[in-house]
Amino acid sequence: MARRIEVNYVKGIVICHGKSELQLVKYATTNLHLNIHPYARANGKTSIQITSLMDVLNSRSFRNINSFLEQYSVETEGKGKKTKLVNFKLYTVMDTDDCTQQQKEEYITKKMFANHWASDYIVPIFNNPKLEYVMQKCGLLTKKISSGEKNEYYTRIFPINGEPLSFDTKKEIEELVHRVQPCKDTNLEIFLNHCLSLCQL
Repeated sequence: MARRIEVNYVKGIVICHGKSELQLVKYATTNLHLNIHPYARANGKTSIQITSLMDVLNSRSFRNINSFLEQYSVETEGKGKKTKLVNFKLYTVMDTDDCTQQQKEEYITKKMFANHWASDYIVPIFNNPKLEYVMQKCGLLTKKISSGEKNEYYTRIFPINGEPLSFDTKKEIEELVHRVQPCKDTNLEIFLNHCLSLCQL
């Protein structure tokens, strides 16, 4: 009897605002051993803002479903114009302090993505006004840090390890959800809970 080959499909892409968001996303996805890919400009050194997000979504990797599937191995159903992505989310993790109130609302409500082919898969994650403020409110940031200190700080509180998946690692992510969920200035728990739901423990 022929052995069935299991394909490790990409379960998600996360477009990250900058280095801090990229570190957080890698912390969750790498430590939980998930096939979710972070996307950032120059490894997070050049920020992606809400106002430039559509430029990213209209770039070669995301401009249409065919271009997208050339870049990423995602499970699909249907053919041609009826092709749909299966078990896939496209997260965007953005600060809201660098856009107008209207742009912020259009981002959060997904109105911004209404005419994009990937609209049904996009999940907007916001940090209002920015990730540092949210971390302060959640008790994860106890002092004001400069731009130069950000990388070291986030690497310390969101370390990436190459160890096998363990209940301790999963418990760390669950504790992070517990910290951020009560905060009304973010919806990071949506992304983190999705990661936990895909965890093979």
